Amino acid sequence: MALSPSRKRYLELASKTYHEQLVLANRSGNLPDGARSYFREHLIDPVIAAKYQFGYVARPLPGDERFAGMLSVPYLSPAGVVSLKFRSLGSQSAGGSKYAQASGQKGRLYNSNAYFNAGTKIGISEGEIDAVSATEHLGLPTMGVPGAQGWQDAWKTVLKDFTTVFVFADGDQPGRQFAYDVADAIGWRARVVECPDGEDVSSMCAAARGGELLSLMSTSNLEEDE
Repeated sequence: MALSPSRKRYLELASKTYHEQLVLANRSGNLPDGARSYFREHLIDPVIAAKYQFGYVARPLPGDERFAGMLSVPYLSPAGVVSLKFRSLGSQSAGGSKYAQASGQKGRLYNSNAYFNAGTKIGISEGEIDAVSATEHLGLPTMGVPGAQGWQDAWKTVLKDFTTVFVFADGDQPGRQFAYDVADAIGWRARVVECPDGEDVSSMCAAARGGELLSLMSTSNLEEDE
């Protein structure tokens, strides 16, 4: 279902406003330590933050008051902003989850621009930040599924034009289950790349261990060619 004009205007305005608030808070030294740590721990520098239009809700727009003090994560596409999520800087938001969003938003793949930037190979990760890490630090255009339960079977048709789809598995049981379920849905194009116990793509890249993932991807590629 297409976005209404009013919804589209809000998404564009909110994404732009909260990114500007992030830049201003960072420059003025008013960005909370939790936000600075989050970006540092996930290797999100100002250039990457601008590319993905990450934001910080310092002064909420009318109706967004419950997102105050959270990070904003827009879902960008060639047509503009199509969705917007917010991430708590604590362990959980008021609703009991790290992420929150306005009601009525449908599930979407994050970083859909990866589809247009990929060659014959593309990545699928669990979560938005891992998709950014794989794209920016592994050099593999990657789309993110919004959570371990967020995969929609209809999305497999999006991937039919790629020869290889690397599915990144977080280093825990739910993460591996997610990856193999997604791989089963995609079929023969899928190659699961398992992170070690307790790790994910962003944590490995932040620890300068991205080469391990690239090695696993290369091994998977060799198996494909046999």
